[in-house]
Amino acid sequence: MTKLTVSIPDNNDVLFLQGILDRFGLLYKIEQDEKEYTFSDAEIKDLVKTRQDYIDGKTTARDWKEIEADLNRAFD
Repeated sequence: MTKLTVSIPDNNDVLFLQGILDRFGLLYKIEQDEKEYTFSDAEIKDLVKTRQDYIDGKTTARDWKEIEADLNRAFD
């Protein structure tokens, strides 16, 4: 058996290659590096607002510790 590791920067290409691999009947495993996620400026602004809303008692939808864990997982 031969293994091939390929880094694919565009998710659209992943779907395309998945289709090809499926047609050939090849077994494959997709691994995504969680550390490669990049937040946009708008997402960061929204996260900061959400944090402040939580601190100010304006929202209780999610515990800040849970949000912080998501951020740490994305950036660590």
